[in-house]
Amino acid sequence: MASVILVCSRNAELYLLLAHILRCEGFEARLAASDDDVVVACASAGVSAIVLDCAGWPSDIAPLCALLKNSGIPVGALIGEDTRAQHLELIKAGLDEGITRPLSPSKLLAFLHGIRPRSEALTQPNFAATAEVVLGSHVVVVSGTRIALAPMEMRIFRFLLERQGQISTRMQLIEAVWPAPHAVESRTVDVHIGRLRKAFAGLRNLKIRTLYGVGYALECHDL
Repeated sequence: MASVILVCSRNAELYLLLAHILRCEGFEARLAASDDDVVVACASAGVSAIVLDCAGWPSDIAPLCALLKNSGIPVGALIGEDTRAQHLELIKAGLDEGITRPLSPSKLLAFLHGIRPRSEALTQPNFAATAEVVLGSHVVVVSGTRIALAPMEMRIFRFLLERQGQISTRMQLIEAVWPAPHAVESRTVDVHIGRLRKAFAGLRNLKIRTLYGVGYALECHDL
């Protein structure tokens, strides 16, 4: 399941742009346009982080930031030239990341990828007798080795783990993992698999095998 990022903004164009960027990185974007929207969305659970667009927000955004921080949700804020005066107040309210505008997508994604996993980590006891795998929102722990993964790589890994030892075609991965599979090319899958292999390069008991022209399979080997 994709990590949900709540985008708090009154700017429809900005939201659509952010939603596209987040979707391509494996996140799910939701929109909130008022304090009430934010409170309702966060009360429903499932929100991994908040992105506050300070420009044009209808109320004082610092108390809202403090409320969100009290709920334990990471908060990033988009700070423009006309909202720099609010930056200090946001920092006092517990802001995790201030992202200056013009917006740098790489800085926004670095903040979101760095979010610490929630406590609902899930243990996969049947991975192998010699390896315990614990999955968080953005971290996998394999036999005590902690590895941070981007949301899309985590979703691919979860899918391969559930089908351990079985070949998964690129099309199966696309349809199971991407929110908009019709817009994803096979080459995109290869890129993310490459990132997974790089992340797991130091593990001798875990391997992603390629069956050329067909797909990929996750395998575990005894140490």
